[in-house]
Amino acid sequence: MFSAIMLTDCPGLIDLMLTGDEHGMSFAIDGVECVIEHVEGHGIFEAVTPDFGLSVIHPGWYAGDHGAPAYVAIVGDAHACIGWLPLSHADKLVLIQHLPLSPVDRMLCRLSA
Repeated sequence: MFSAIMLTDCPGLIDLMLTGDEHGMSFAIDGVECVIEHVEGHGIFEAVTPDFGLSVIHPGWYAGDHGAPAYVAIVGDAHACIGWLPLSHADKLVLIQHLPLSPVDRMLCRLSA
């Protein structure tokens, strides 16, 4: 299930997309394979490991519309994903607040942040 997060609340999500501008559309961050896709003006960041999958959709990214929220989904081990994410501690905490997590997973994610 995707959760909406305003980019002004979690600017690190913008940095994930800009990483693609620096390294190309397919690259690795700390050993995790990442891909950025351009679909009808929208930007999609994906990272996949055997333990977790992360998808961040930025509606209108390539159309110049940066006022819309990003939509984030984590599948699998959420706290491993949060621990890996190259975001600031504050951005991780904002992300954790918006994700549909059980109380135990929420606590584990906070510890991983």
